[in-house]
Amino acid sequence: MLQQSPTSALLLPQLHRQFAGGEETPITGASVSVTSHRSFTHSPMHGPGITPVARPGHRNFFQATAVSVVAPGGGTGINGQVYADLGQDSQFTVDVVGRSRAPYDCYPEYWPNGESAPNLHSFAEDIVRQGWVEKTDLFIMGSRGGQVVLPVLWHHKGDRIPPVICINGGCAMHLPKPFRWPDAAVTFLLLGGDDYFRGEATMEEYIMETQSQVPVGNGTTAILFVQEMQHMPQQALLRSILPIMLRTVLAWRDNNRRAPRDELRQLLSVLNHDGWSGRLLFTQSPGRWAPSVDFGPFHVAQHRSEVVQQNIQTSFEDFTELSRSEELKALFRAAGLQAQPSHGAPLGHVGDRFHAAVQAKLLAAKREQELVLHQQSHG
Repeated sequence: MLQQSPTSALLLPQLHRQFAGGEETPITGASVSVTSHRSFTHSPMHGPGITPVARPGHRNFFQATAVSVVAPGGGTGINGQVYADLGQDSQFTVDVVGRSRAPYDCYPEYWPNGESAPNLHSFAEDIVRQGWVEKTDLFIMGSRGGQVVLPVLWHHKGDRIPPVICINGGCAMHLPKPFRWPDAAVTFLLLGGDDYFRGEATMEEYIMETQSQVPVGNGTTAILFVQEMQHMPQQALLRSILPIMLRTVLAWRDNNRRAPRDELRQLLSVLNHDGWSGRLLFTQSPGRWAPSVDFGPFHVAQHRSEVVQQNIQTSFEDFTELSRSEELKALFRAAGLQAQPSHGAPLGHVGDRFHAAVQAKLLAAKREQELVLHQQSHG
């Protein structure tokens, strides 16, 4: 049920455009809170010198898990329906913090071509000052939010930061300002093989470099690399895996820091069923990574590899200069996939599933034959 305040009827069309029309459409005069009751909470914007972020209020809704989505970089436009659907789940309440394309949605001055406040650093400072960390059970950030906002929150709150889903893995890149990744931070990084954040790195280089950024003292980090994922995750992908990722980091937080293997198995099952391919990595304890798992349509296999310190230097000028144009391209590509009947899922049709199942069966038979031949040659 949609509950309207005396002013919400006037603001409702703008709210609809944010969720349906892409991040480039700004909301003027309101910040958004999406709850499990499908209601919207509006609060007035402040003056231009202060970040327009509503104070958190979602803890008032029963005892559901309070999820805060940081709007700049979080895909609240192109994937707004995914977040709205998540808010329908009685397990979660969802707040969208800030808005994209606001005056503060720019890189700070310590980035090449960055700007003085208001910027994403001052926006993050306001998130801290207004109590979002204490009122939130779990953050979702993406793109520049992971590059700028998350390190600022980690700096201020350290081990007290709630679990974080970091889309695009911005916090694990070579950033222009050093920061401390807390040892107790629970973090799930979602990487895309078709993401321009990957640059010119191979899949192996990209994954290894990301893995090497996780501090040795941290034992609560997972990395999910999806080969087909773009910078703006396809709606079909995010809708199917986001609730499981949320439950994964919450289980990690609540179960004495033991790796949430049941939730990770469920995640692999969903990815396989929909035809996505990639790799899953996670820590078993501080400094110890479980064998990584390669997945694809209808198959899963362990992949053993050592963490190698790569020296893949990132040009920060490229990210600040190109991010605007690349992001617009990503929005158009994501919108095109969203218009397809499968919403971008690799196995959107029955014929695709049958073909993938046959190929997986043939691959399994080939591997079994190779194993037998290997055993015979060494027998």
